[in-house]
Order: sequence, then structure tokens, then C-alpha cells
Amino acid sequence: MRQLNEDEIRRLRAQGCEAQDWSRVRVADDGFDVGRVRHARFLGAVTLGPNGGAVPFAGQTLPAGIAHATLGDCDIGADVLISNIGGLLSRLRVGDGAAIVNTGEVTAAGDSAFGVGTRVVVINEAGGRPVTLFPGLSAQIAHLQALHRHNGAFIARLESLIAAEVAAARADKAPVGAGARIAHCGVLRDVAIGPAAIVEGAARLVNGTILSAPEAPAFVGAGVCAEDFLIAEGARVESGACLSACFVGQGARVGRQFSADNSLIFANCELFNGEGCAIFAGPCTVSHHKSTLLLAALYSFYNAGSGTNASNHMYKLGPCHQGVYERGCKTGSFAYVLLDSHIGAFSVIIGKHAVNLHTPDLPFSYIFDDGGTPALVPGINLTSAGLARDAQKWPDRDRRPPPLCRDLVIFDVFSPYTVEKMIHGRDRLNEACAGGAEEVRIGGARVTRSRMKRGVALYETAIARYLCGKIMDRVAAGLEAGGSWGQIQASLSAPSIEGARDWADLSGLIARRDRVAALEADVASGAIASAAEMSRRLRSLWDAYAGDEWAYVCAVAPAVLGVAPSKLTPDEAIEIIDRWSGALDEIERAIEADARKEFGSAARIGYGLDGDEAAARGDFEAVRGVPETQEIIERRRRQLQQSLERAGALKTALRQRSLH
Repeated sequence: MRQLNEDEIRRLRAQGCEAQDWSRVRVADDGFDVGRVRHARFLGAVTLGPNGGAVPFAGQTLPAGIAHATLGDCDIGADVLISNIGGLLSRLRVGDGAAIVNTGEVTAAGDSAFGVGTRVVVINEAGGRPVTLFPGLSAQIAHLQALHRHNGAFIARLESLIAAEVAAARADKAPVGAGARIAHCGVLRDVAIGPAAIVEGAARLVNGTILSAPEAPAFVGAGVCAEDFLIAEGARVESGACLSACFVGQGARVGRQFSADNSLIFANCELFNGEGCAIFAGPCTVSHHKSTLLLAALYSFYNAGSGTNASNHMYKLGPCHQGVYERGCKTGSFAYVLLDSHIGAFSVIIGKHAVNLHTPDLPFSYIFDDGGTPALVPGINLTSAGLARDAQKWPDRDRRPPPLCRDLVIFDVFSPYTVEKMIHGRDRLNEACAGGAEEVRIGGARVTRSRMKRGVALYETAIARYLCGKIMDRVAAGLEAGGSWGQIQASLSAPSIEGARDWADLSGLIARRDRVAALEADVASGAIASAAEMSRRLRSLWDAYAGDEWAYVCAVAPAVLGVAPSKLTPDEAIEIIDRWSGALDEIERAIEADARKEFGSAARIGYGLDGDEAAARGDFEAVRGVPETQEIIERRRRQLQQSLERAGALKTALRQRSLH
């Protein structure tokens, strides 16, 4: 960098430019074109990079340069476009190829952490579960910081690791990353903007960081107001969203005037129209409706129906009540849940419930209002076409480029976590049935004897399908590899099954509790010395999932199936395949029957308005089709047929082994 010469200063003045002190304006040694700086005012120390290039902007290619702008204490990179700044650009470090156009104010006060270090009060609105924002925050680190407060040594050490990240984020100038675009905005104060980020039409952003990357640009759009925030790569916050003390994770979508206060919104969430307060929205949480309030709870893979509401305030000690909706829960339109409540995984809540619900060991259930009393149908969601559709859409809708994925997500509906829950639920229902009562209360809900028996049958079918399927996959892999039966048996063993049945769901990451405990111990002892190292250790839990899952199968199979996988004979393997095929066929038939309900006579109400019943049927089929043409039904039929054919081929191969 060099100072301007007298001729350059004279030309700049002639082009409407002025400076508080021309000696403090420095420009690139090469490539600086004084003709591309017009009607600019320079305050304090300003550096200007080469500006002979062009900047892609709004579908056009515009020459780099500065026009109609006031810059104070800014460092401007190469080939930057700055134009029509109504107020001031101050204390910025602008990267190469960036553009700031038609904007009011982009300033930094100096020595800011840009929202990093903000303490977000989640799950319990009254406090006690704060999570600290920093660029490396994942759903798993947040889960541990918020929900493992009982481990004081771990929490103290974790917070010191995060404090180091906060200190590293502090700077005296706000970065605007290479290739970033800021256009048509109001006020941006103390906001760090990452490479390739697009901020277009935002109303007011204060004290925040917008992480971004060329392969996953973040977008902040029209009318957005945000304060004390962190927005991650690939996220979109737009159309009047209002955020205060919030994190928006990778691939998440927030908009249509959704307002959130003290909330964490992780990967692939979609929050529109409604409101969130003190929510921990784990991966794939969805709320699309104006009248929906998400309040003081833990969610993941959750879908909120219109009008969903909850109460966390009993007008005694403040809003100190909290909710836990385990992965995959749904609430129907105008559902209401009294907190504190804990709902089991993949359950559906319908109606208003003014009692505390506690059903973690009854996953895949329906909970509905029956004359003012909660009623529960255990396991019935296992036969839902909606659940089958969800299981396919969650991984398909992952918007994150793989190298950037911070939230570690196991998308499986059936896993050691949910299967062990079903085993506990089956045992609890069997115990209740043995008492002889026609009706019992479990976790605040009424369960009839007939529903308990049906729930036991559904759980047993799903458990068998999972365990037999995992064993079948291993046997098939061994046969395809051409191994001897002894080698196949060896592949069906597990190094150790100690601790294999105790699992946790860390907001998307399903992991063995002993591994989580070891991680916490290493953080507390100082063996894990940084937040980045903790993230790598969490990824090792994700990497270990497949092996740990097999250890779980080996631990559970003897009691459930009556045989240890490592001791299977070919004939017993055939029996396992037959059991899997039967369970698969039973569940798939139930799912198809559930899907076909969408094509019954009630579904045709309102069709064929100007004709008879034949016209109604024809109109319905023209709009909705017939069951056989539905993509989800057709695909699942095809998958079932392929699975059964594979099972048949595997049995043939095993029979040949038996003959030898």
C-alpha cells in the first residue's frame, strides 16, 4: 500500500471526493484506478485495494469502484463495489469481490465479538439452561451444554473452551467476506459477514455473525430484524423474520414474519409465520402456521400443526416449566400441551391436554383428547403412511454440503434408541395387562386393555423386523463376499456388548451413553483441550454408530429372537429371514391400508360439484389419482417386492450351504 500522490488527490477532489486527512488514505501499489472513485468521503485511516476489475451483481457485471459513499477506518479489498451508501461504512474489513450497494449504514463500534458469546436461554424460559453462541456450535454441543447441567465439572470446562472461541472472535473491525453482497439494507451494526453471503433488503441487524461459504452461501432477506444472533452456512432468514438472541443452523429456513426469542434452530429446520420462545429446535423441526407457538421445549424431527400451543407458566414461580418432545413427534391442529411434559419418540398429539404427560417409553403412539382426558394408543404410528413418508423425506431434504455438516444426524427411524424404547414399552404394557384391569393410566394418559394388547403386538413386530433385518444384512454381506459359514458366523459376533443397550439421542446424534460419558469425562479432565477437538470427538461417536448398532443387535437378539447371531446355523438364518419377511409384510400392508384411507368416499367430498357420483369419482381421480398411481404407495410396493425377492434369493443360497 502507498499514499496518494498530489495528482491523484487533485483528480479525486475534482470527482467530488473529500478526506478528513488525505495522508491517511492509502491505495494499492498496482491496479488502483483513481477514475473509479467518485463522490466519496474518507474519514480516518482508509485503505483501498486494486479496483480495475468487475463485480457480478444482480445479473449484470459492474465495474468495481466507489461512488456516493462515506467510509471511515475501512480496509477495502480488491475489486470491491461500493455505491449509494446513505449513511456510513465504518470500521469494516471488506474482502475481495464484495459489493455494498444502496444501503444505509454498515458500521462496527470496535472490539466486538459480533454476537459470538451471546447466552441463549433455551428449554426453560426462567433460565438455568443457557447455551453460548460461537461459530463451531452444533446441535450436539448445545444439547450437552443445555441438558447436562448436572455434570458441573464438565459444564465448567466446556464453558471455558467456548470462552476461548468467544475471545478469538473479537475484532476491532467487522469483516465482510470475499464475494459477499449487501444490498438495499437499512442498518447493520457490529455484524460479521462471511464469504459469499447475501444480505438483501434486511431492515436492522445488530451484533451478529453470518457464517457463509461459497458452496453454501447464507442469505438474509427483506425486512429481517435480528439482534444478538448467529446465522450458519446455507441458512435463509427472510421475509420479515424477527430474531433476538438466536442461532439459525446450516440449511435452516426462517421467514414469513416468524419471530423467535432466545431460540436455537438447527440444521434443515423450517420455521414460518409463527412464534418461538426458548425453543431448542433440533434438526428438521418444522412449523409453517401463523397461529403456532413453540414454547420452552426440546424438539427434533418435529412437525407442528396450526394453532399448536403450550403453557409453561403456572402464575406461581414464573415460566419455569419445560417440555421434551423426542424425535419425530407431531402435534395436530390446535393441540395444547401442559408443561412439564415428556412425549415419546415419533408420537402424535391431537387435542388439548391440561395434564402433565410422561410417555418416553411408549414411542410411536397417538395421544388424543377423549372427553377431557388424554387417551393413548401405543405403537399405532408404526402403521402410519405419514411416518413412512417422513422417514424418506428427512435425508432427502438435507440441504447441507457434506464437508460443512456440523450437526451430526442419524436419520434412522428404527435405531437402538427407539427399539430399546419399544422393548421397555412392550414390557410395561405386558405388566399392565397382567394386572387384569380393563384400563390403566400411564404417564397421565388412559390406555385400554385392547389397545395395550395391540400395542404389544405392534412393538414386537417392529422389534423383530429391525433385529432380523440387521442380521439378514450381515449374513447377505458374508455370502456375497464368498466367505465360509465359519467366517460368516465370525462376522456376526461383536467385540463387546457391555453397555450396548444404553443409548442417548443428542438432538440428532444417536450414541451409546458410555461413549458420551467418556467424552464428558475427557472434557472435564482437560484431555479434550478445545471446542474443535470436542467436535472431532463427537464425530467419532457418529462414525462409531454402525459398529455400536451391531453390538446392540448382538446384545438384544438372544432374549428377543432366542438365538445369538454368532451361533446361527444356516437353517436358523433361514428362520430369521422368514420372520423378517413376515414382519415386513405385516407392517407394509398396514401402511398401505393407512394410505388408502386418503382415497375413500369421505375424501371425495366436494368433488364433481356440477355432476353426479360418477362425475365426483372422475373429478377426484383427475385431481388426486388412484392409489396405484401414488408415488409413495407405488415406491413402497416396489421396495417390498425387491426386499422379498432378495430374501428369497438369500434363503436359496443358505439352503445350498446346508446341503454342503
